[in-house]
Amino acid sequence: MNRLDYMAQVEGLHASPELRARLDALAREPRPRRRFKPWMGVCAALAVVVIGAGVFSGAIPLPRFGGSAGGGGHDEGSTFMSYAGPVFPLTLGEENDNITAERDVTLDFASWEPVWVETPEMDAGGYWSRSTDILVTDSYTLTNHSDTDQSITIYYPFVSSVQQLWEESPTLTVDGQALETSLRAGDYSGGFQGAWGEEFQATGENPGTANLLYPESWEDYKALLADGSYLEGALTQLPDLSHVPAIVYRFTDAWGGPEDEEHPNPTLRVLFSLDYAKTAVLSTGFHAGMYDRENGIMGKGFSIPQPGDLHPTEEWCLIVVGEDISDITTQGYVTGGWDTEETMEAGATMERYETDLATALRTHYLDQAWERLEKAPGMTYELYCGLAFDFYLTYGSLSDHPMERYDDSMLNTEFALVDRVFYLTGELTIPAGGSVTLTANMTKEASYDHYCAHTENQGVYGYDLVTQLGSNLTCTSQTATLEDRGFIEIVRQNFGFDLDNGVNTVTLDPAQEHYYMEVRRTADE
Repeated sequence: MNRLDYMAQVEGLHASPELRARLDALAREPRPRRRFKPWMGVCAALAVVVIGAGVFSGAIPLPRFGGSAGGGGHDEGSTFMSYAGPVFPLTLGEENDNITAERDVTLDFASWEPVWVETPEMDAGGYWSRSTDILVTDSYTLTNHSDTDQSITIYYPFVSSVQQLWEESPTLTVDGQALETSLRAGDYSGGFQGAWGEEFQATGENPGTANLLYPESWEDYKALLADGSYLEGALTQLPDLSHVPAIVYRFTDAWGGPEDEEHPNPTLRVLFSLDYAKTAVLSTGFHAGMYDRENGIMGKGFSIPQPGDLHPTEEWCLIVVGEDISDITTQGYVTGGWDTEETMEAGATMERYETDLATALRTHYLDQAWERLEKAPGMTYELYCGLAFDFYLTYGSLSDHPMERYDDSMLNTEFALVDRVFYLTGELTIPAGGSVTLTANMTKEASYDHYCAHTENQGVYGYDLVTQLGSNLTCTSQTATLEDRGFIEIVRQNFGFDLDNGVNTVTLDPAQEHYYMEVRRTADE
């Protein structure tokens, strides 16, 4: 589901007149059309209590583990296990027949030069570090063929994650001067797959949604970007959850017996009743869960902090959306695992208060994650939180159809780790009959196979670009230049570079949608 499919159709919802009216109002607002669950609306009062013992029952779901795989190849180059995505072309906010471009791309392997990293604590005193990133310069000479100045909006797309933006975000200049830009972000660019099992290995099928499924080739990005809807979604306003009531149960000052032979992992469990059809419970700090839908019971658990813990957790929160939970009890156990029955004295202080969902998510989770994030130009707090809200509404417990990967309702920052296409956007003016040069400079990761896989592409790194995907800009010529620096030998390519004969610059055919190059280090390296 993309961001444009965000809002639920209110027809047929089993909701109160008040909730129906609110959803009707939301549907008329210009925000992404995610599918809200129809019961998002309950408020509660503040209370502070100390809670004690209780009894747990119900079944626990099996843990799920992620992973992805690739390998093999096809006529357009290898299918790498880790695909970094291509270099995309510039596009305009609106198609403009008065403007054409000459595009020149340089692939520079300067960063492949080994660097000695000093580590006095090591016997050798240090080690050689060898990057597999390259430096990309993507330059456009934009010409205005009309007799009037042309003011245009540009969008420059690139693949990254929120977490890696600080090192992968391009910088844009116009005639050598920095262009003022803002950042837009598209949805997670991949999908989901099941947990691989022997019964699926032979067929290649992998049903389910327990694991991430990243794009494996440029064709996946072609399917994503070709019709323009992905960019349209990236430009759409991100969701605002400040209108959704929430109830927070905040646990602090957890106490229990010390960790020893009799108490190998002192654990506190919180058990409560709820209607799974009318309530969603998001949690922070907890690392274990029990879900008994048939009997309307849910449990959450955490290890009690011990003296000497480097980063002890100080609060554990349940964020309730919809109808309130009830019959809340706690009980200490000597160790983790929901099959453990041996109890111990333990407890915590619980505070209950009402707020809105945006404030709850920010206060009890996102603010801490934002403080730890290495910031990139253009990444604002509002964008960060909006992407989190969007991810939870699309794939998490707030979705009508949550992915298996997230149906334990434990909040995480995977929204900041997954790949997506970002867009740098800016405004510039091309004088009548004149030209300006827009240049994007960036660090580009390599595509590769994991070292332990021992494939035919061991030690081979791939880099690629697309000539026109997702772009409405007419390029009258495109060239590519390779600065190999003597560090590489080419294994496979369709650019036409010939290092032995000094052919380092080639003309690209716009009809050829995709160009790729796969290299390894020279024998000397």
